[in-house]
Amino acid sequence: MLDFQGRLLNRASEICGGWNRLCLRLGVSESSVKLWLAGKARLPENVFLQAADIVLADDIERAEHDRRKLPRVAAIQGRPTTGPERSEA
Repeated sequence: MLDFQGRLLNRASEICGGWNRLCLRLGVSESSVKLWLAGKARLPENVFLQAADIVLADDIERAEHDRRKLPRVAAIQGRPTTGPERSEA
């Protein structure tokens, strides 16, 4: 989990335009962020959820502008995305 929180914060920082802006948006100090990045403390739940929201909102925005017609998994597997999946017996 501590590794994941560092990756989440790094991604959120990229989206926000840097650490200062991320700290302002999350309402936290830079020293707290340094502890979380170093894995010396766990992210509080509210900060984790805010950071996840930043990343998810960016991913949704990017997906809306994606020119591909099929979701990534379906496109990789070469399958249509409609209808229930069936297993062959």
